[in-house]
Amino acid sequence: MELLVNRRELTFKALAGLAGGALGWIPVEIANHGHSLTQAQTTGSLIASFVSMALLSGMIGGFINAAQSQELALTRPVKVRFVVGCAICLLLSFPATYYSNLAFSYILVAGGWGVNHVGSLAYLVAARLAGWTLMGLLLGAGVGLATFTLSNVLKGAVGGWVGGFLGGIAFDAIGELTQAGLFSRLFGLSAIGLAIGLFIGLVQELTKTAWLTVEHGRLRGREFRLERNVAALGRAEESDVGLFGDPAVAARHAEIRRVNGDFVLKDLTRSPGTLVNGQRIEKATLKNGDLIQIGDYAIRFYLRTGAAAKAAQTPPVITPAAGMPSGPRLVDARGMATVLHAGATLRIGRALDNDLVIADQSVSRHHAAIASSDGAFYLRDLNSQNGSYVAGKRISEARLSDGVLVKLGDAEFHFRA
Repeated sequence: MELLVNRRELTFKALAGLAGGALGWIPVEIANHGHSLTQAQTTGSLIASFVSMALLSGMIGGFINAAQSQELALTRPVKVRFVVGCAICLLLSFPATYYSNLAFSYILVAGGWGVNHVGSLAYLVAARLAGWTLMGLLLGAGVGLATFTLSNVLKGAVGGWVGGFLGGIAFDAIGELTQAGLFSRLFGLSAIGLAIGLFIGLVQELTKTAWLTVEHGRLRGREFRLERNVAALGRAEESDVGLFGDPAVAARHAEIRRVNGDFVLKDLTRSPGTLVNGQRIEKATLKNGDLIQIGDYAIRFYLRTGAAAKAAQTPPVITPAAGMPSGPRLVDARGMATVLHAGATLRIGRALDNDLVIADQSVSRHHAAIASSDGAFYLRDLNSQNGSYVAGKRISEARLSDGVLVKLGDAEFHFRA
C-alpha cells in the first residue's frame, strides 16, 4: 500500500478541507445565528444563506485545490490553484444550495416540520444527509474540475459525496452533544471540509494510473500524479512536475506524453540532458520502476498495472540480456552492461559529467573510477561518502576478477571479463 497511497497528499487535502470548512463557518454562522428550522425564512435570510454557502464552498474548494502542490509556501502556482478552485466551487454552490435546500425542505415537510412546529428527528437527519451529500458531490466535482482533468471530476464527485455523507451525519450528532448551534455548525462544517478533502484525495489516489516520486533532491518525498496527456517537467512555476531549487534543471526540461497507453519521456534540452536508469536519452518509453535523473533530482516512475505493480515488488535478477556485449563490462541489476575499454578510464558517480551516471542518492557525485593496467581492470574509490566495495570488502583500490560483486553506495554491479 506504500506505493499506492500518498499519505502526504491525503494529509494536506484533509487539513486543507478542515481549514476551508472552519473559515467558511464564519459567514455561515453570521447568516444562521439566531435562526431555527421552525422560523419562516425571509428574502434577506435566503440571500444570506446562498451567499454564506457560496463562501463556504469557495473556501473548501480553494484550499483543497491549493493542496495539490503539497506545500505550505504561498507560491504563485498555489495561489492560482486556490483562486481557480475557489471560483469554480463558489459558482457551483448556487445550484448546489438551491437543490440541497429543495431536497432538505421536502424531507422536512414530509417529517412534519413547519413554521412553529417541530417534526421527526429522523427526518431531520435524513434531510441533512440529502442536502449535504448533494452539496458535497457538487463541491467535489468542482475541485476535480479545477484541475482541468476530466477524470478528476468524477473522482472528486465520489469523494465529495462520501465526505458530505459523513459530515452530514456528524452535523446533528455534534449538535446533540454540544446543545449549541454555534459549536454544532463549527465542528460540523469543519468535519465536512475534512471529510471531503480526505475522500477526494483517497479516491484520486486509489484510481491513479501513473505517478512520479522524488527520491533525491530538494523535493524528496513529493509525489506527482500523471493525469494529463502531456506533463511538463522543469523549473518553471507552471510545470506540472515542478523541480525547483536546482540550477541544473531547465525551465522546461522534459515532458512525459501519454501515447497509446504508454508514457513516453522526452528530453527538451541538449545540455545538461535527461537520464533514465543512468543512460542519457532523447526519448524513452517508461517502464514501472524506471529511475529518471534531471539535474540533482532522482525521480522514480510508477505505473499501476497488474504486471507492473507485481514487477515493482519483485527484486531484479541478473540474467543474460539479448545482444549482451562481450569483453570486460559492468552489468547492473537490470542486466544492462557498460563496456570497459583498455587504456580508457570509466568515471562513475551521480553527477552528469561521469561516463556512467548512477541516479542514486547513496552514490557520491564522483564516486569511483575503473581503469586498466597490465591487462587487468582496477576499481579506485574517489573518496566517496558511502564507500566502494569489491566482494563485500570496502576498498580504496582493488583488482576486479570475473563475476565479482561491485557495490557503490547501494548500487550493485557484477564485473564480467
